[in-house]
Amino acid sequence: MSAQNTTNKEDSLEWINDELESFKHQTQKGKWVVGMGYGLGVSYQNQSLAFTKSTVLLDVFGMVYSGYFIYDKLWVGAFGFGGLRSVSFNYSNNNLESFLGVGPRVRKYVFNGFFLEASIGFNKSLLSYSVENNVARFDGFGNMYGLGIGFGNFWTKNLSLDIIINYYYLSTDYEIYETSNTSSNFSITANINFAFKKKK
Repeated sequence: MSAQNTTNKEDSLEWINDELESFKHQTQKGKWVVGMGYGLGVSYQNQSLAFTKSTVLLDVFGMVYSGYFIYDKLWVGAFGFGGLRSVSFNYSNNNLESFLGVGPRVRKYVFNGFFLEASIGFNKSLLSYSVENNVARFDGFGNMYGLGIGFGNFWTKNLSLDIIINYYYLSTDYEIYETSNTSSNFSITANINFAFKKKK
């Protein structure tokens, strides 16, 4: 075995050990975590609104969150989220739904950087339906239930990046409709996390 190969293996092992130590340090009981993320998603509309011509929707959204490790590798907290949804792919009009909300969130690391996540969100929404120069806007309120699986890359003892694949089920009520509009969302989110421990 050449000296170069030996050096490369030693460097790889050192990097793995450093990330493992950072993972253990960040996910200790008593640590706080704050983060922010950005995501893209595709939704399937289970119940079409009267004026839409597409059951497939495109979501763009962002979020901020914080949590506390009540046990090693398990944190509970809250998150705020907002975004924009394309309600129709018909270019003759411009149908958009915006949403802004908050809710609780929990994350459990199950194997090194791999984790499972669950969340519930309560949001206010605004539906805009435009045809040429005519715009109609409708206020609504909704609930969002989410599950996710992801992997974190722990750069330092305080900083990490994670990628999450999410499934969200959304139900939104508008006064102009008798029943809720529901949709299923599949998305991918990239988050930056900062972990710290408050000084006593």
